[in-house]
Amino acid sequence: MANIRKGDTVQVIAGKDKGTTGTVLSVDRVKSRILIEGINRVKRHTKETTSERGVKVGGITTVESAIHLSNVMLVDGDGKATRIGARKDDAGKNVRISRRSGKDA
Repeated sequence: MANIRKGDTVQVIAGKDKGTTGTVLSVDRVKSRILIEGINRVKRHTKETTSERGVKVGGITTVESAIHLSNVMLVDGDGKATRIGARKDDAGKNVRISRRSGKDA
């Protein structure tokens, strides 16, 4: 069972964006990396090209870059970072729970 999933709100606990929160855009389980909206923004230099409509596209853009999963924690309902646990519900399915509050995450 995965701790962090797409759409979760997470807080960065290490690095240049420490303390900021954002929404998870994608998770790469193989590389243990996560892409968060508005976090770890880097500049990309793209070569100028002409689109089908004759508009020139290119220049310097800022995009989000991936960070390691160990540098983020899930944000609980009260806005504080928490670790994640697991338990079985009545139907026998795994459910994520907050270690801080014990509620479902």
